[in-house]
Amino acid sequence: MIAGDSPMWLLFHRNAKTRPVRDGHTFVETCPACHQRARFVEVEIEENFGVWFVDVVGDKERAYRCTACAETFDLKDEDAPASAGAAPPAPKRPAVVVRTDEEIAAEQEAREIRLDDELAALKKRMGK
Repeated sequence: MIAGDSPMWLLFHRNAKTRPVRDGHTFVETCPACHQRARFVEVEIEENFGVWFVDVVGDKERAYRCTACAETFDLKDEDAPASAGAAPPAPKRPAVVVRTDEEIAAEQEAREIRLDDELAALKKRMGK
């Protein structure tokens, strides 16, 4: 370190919000987590990462939340795309997918790696 130089501190933050989707799908089913018959509500999960109170990376995804235990579950598409000439099938109730702790940890690690890569690219553009 050169005399007179002081270390530079970076302040990282993470912000996550879960909001019900207006006019989103709802259904009643037995929850795989709490084993109660409960209503599931479609929610949007928004997650932002930033530096010095400025959001740098954002991610949005849709899921279903159990109203009994507030656990969220991924959406799973079971329908194959319809052919061009055929009428679209009637809407079906989405299936609930339960993720294991290992899958959740792997997804979080992938997000952190993506965040690190984007921050490195930002530093490179800034000439740091």
